[in-house]
Amino acid sequence: MYFSAMWFCAKRMPRIFVLIFNVITIFLTIFLLIGCYNLANHKTFLTRYDFDSDSPFYSVIKSSFTSGNKTTGLEDVVIRAGFMGVCIESVPRVYNLQNQTLTSICYPRKNLSNLSLFTDLSIELFNIPSASSSTNKTTMNQTPVKLNILEIAQLFSVKVLHPYILMATIILTIIMFILILYVTIPNLPFREYVNIFLLLLSPVLVLVWGFGAIWTHIAIKASYKFVPAASMGIIKVTKGKKASTMSWFSFAFLLIDCVILWALYLRDRKKLDEKIDDINVGKPYDYYNSSISSSSTMNSKV
Repeated sequence: MYFSAMWFCAKRMPRIFVLIFNVITIFLTIFLLIGCYNLANHKTFLTRYDFDSDSPFYSVIKSSFTSGNKTTGLEDVVIRAGFMGVCIESVPRVYNLQNQTLTSICYPRKNLSNLSLFTDLSIELFNIPSASSSTNKTTMNQTPVKLNILEIAQLFSVKVLHPYILMATIILTIIMFILILYVTIPNLPFREYVNIFLLLLSPVLVLVWGFGAIWTHIAIKASYKFVPAASMGIIKVTKGKKASTMSWFSFAFLLIDCVILWALYLRDRKKLDEKIDDINVGKPYDYYNSSISSSSTMNSKV
């Protein structure tokens, strides 16, 4: 019994490896999706934003927050953005976040604009004079230029990165896991059709998450490059190396799964072709022998 189980596992070792890589990919993508959705996963972030203390505007920012007792210390706030949410950290206790002495909290990515913290983190940098004319009268107005670090994090999470490709990848990976498990068990019906479907599903999955991983990589890098420049060096952006690594490793495991499945198919196809060739080589030989025997019989009759 023990040796038969070992032989069963040895024969199906490539598919077992595919199952293992598939399970790892499912966990990696799920943890990547729920990063920054709650404080338990706040370290799995795509980008982190904070005010650059080396910026020449930092003293202006600090004095802007110090002008109000409630907003004192908000210049030290740290914001992490993920696929499904935004986490805010290092909030001063005097701010009384949600009527509690909290210093960290996470919100869903689309529910930020109505928060009091969203308004309080808006900084008025300077005013731009603008003229408006009415009948026989021209008035000069001052248009304030504002910068909101929380709004930038929200725009990155909502407008730049979309979780839908990652969600589709998770669903397809779970389906792929179930189908691989099905074809690993012997003597089940429709195994050939399921194998063909897996051969189609695996490259599609590689393409889908390959596109998603590249999109994520470009979005992170673009935010890292453009936000500091666009904010005149006020906001510093840090790339989420953990999330980026999880993204590329999950893509690599999906690619390995695809290669193994196609290698198994080509191996089985080659064995089948060799058997067909052996049969085809044997048929002319039998036919030739039967022809000789029949002709010799005719000669003997003559």
